[in-house]
Amino acid sequence: MKSKTSTILKGYLKEVRVVEPNDLGYSFLTVPYRKIALFFKTAPFIIVVPIALIGATGIVYLFGLLAIQLATTLQYGF
Repeated sequence: MKSKTSTILKGYLKEVRVVEPNDLGYSFLTVPYRKIALFFKTAPFIIVVPIALIGATGIVYLFGLLAIQLATTLQYGF
């Protein structure tokens, strides 16, 4: 005997599978977007994490305590 929740969830799974591919409207934008998105879906940490670490370290060295105070203020604000 199937439950009502199981039937509803199966319906939602079928809806998720019918997602259209991303299209930006122009082929000169869509092709690079798909290549970049494919790369970030498969291996985002190869580039994103080192850039983030280098950027954060650079900001702290450039601005020092001001960067720390700004981060603290933003944490309290959100």
